[in-house]
Amino acid sequence: MTTITREIINPNFYHVTEGMDYETLCKRINKFKHLFLSKDIKKGDNVAVSTLTGNTNMIAGHFAAWELGLIPFILNNKILSGNTDFYIRALKFIMKLQDDHFDPFIRFNIIHDFNKPIDPNNSGGLTRMDLKNGLYRKIIEAFPKSSVIMTMEEIAPMPGTDIQPWEVTPEDNCIQYNEDLAKVTKISQAWWPKLYSHEQILDGVEKYISTFTQDSVAISRPLHHDFCIYYYFLPTLMTASKIHDLNVMDYHHRNDEQQILEFMTDYVNKEIERLGIERILVPDNETFDYMQSRKTKPFTNEVIFNIEKKIVKTH
Repeated sequence: MTTITREIINPNFYHVTEGMDYETLCKRINKFKHLFLSKDIKKGDNVAVSTLTGNTNMIAGHFAAWELGLIPFILNNKILSGNTDFYIRALKFIMKLQDDHFDPFIRFNIIHDFNKPIDPNNSGGLTRMDLKNGLYRKIIEAFPKSSVIMTMEEIAPMPGTDIQPWEVTPEDNCIQYNEDLAKVTKISQAWWPKLYSHEQILDGVEKYISTFTQDSVAISRPLHHDFCIYYYFLPTLMTASKIHDLNVMDYHHRNDEQQILEFMTDYVNKEIERLGIERILVPDNETFDYMQSRKTKPFTNEVIFNIEKKIVKTH
């Protein structure tokens, strides 16, 4: 395989959390492709597939982009734990700079589910836009007026048949990683994303895939977390047949979110045990240690924790 397409996904794929098999996932990928093309998005254009968990829309949206030769842009997750207002203003500055001066035809494209209720039954009308003091609302508002902003609901009426209007090659770029955004020291500082080709990402996958022998694996971090595409996200989809959407929060010292962190950590530990999850990604040693400290008893089965690229076993 020389480009990232659905053909690299395990044909026995089953997304346990949403009850979706491989055939249905492929139809979802097709719907995303039709939506992107209906917005006049072309090969080489950027797109952000913005979700907060490892759901099937996150998976299908990225594969649709890769099959069309689009370049998903991924934020460095360090900005989410730092001075977020500063980084969003810096992001807004660089997008407006490009929009105004560098390429009159450039557009910034995003599809998101930030309008989704936090809890459909008990959130008082609050949506994901309201999380983290409105962080995700601010990200959307940072996009220039020329941007194409889509929501996940728009894929529903799209055809489920495949469409492939042009060839995509191994040398074509497939990721635009905004790593250097976390390094800026002033709002007006110029920075540029790092580009990665299909070939580069798949070469990276080859270094890690041999360790993925587990069948029940959690996609616990969206792609903008930890740049996990080549050492966790793709190896998981290429090998495992039982995929779980189980979100691991970063450990932090903010008192305002401590109750949420405790609840989510306890929930994740219980679900690992209940579902027999054999592998899960966590962001750092501090998060791993906190998860272990919240356990009331050892896991019945061995669980492999990816702490970024490092592997830790529970037995």
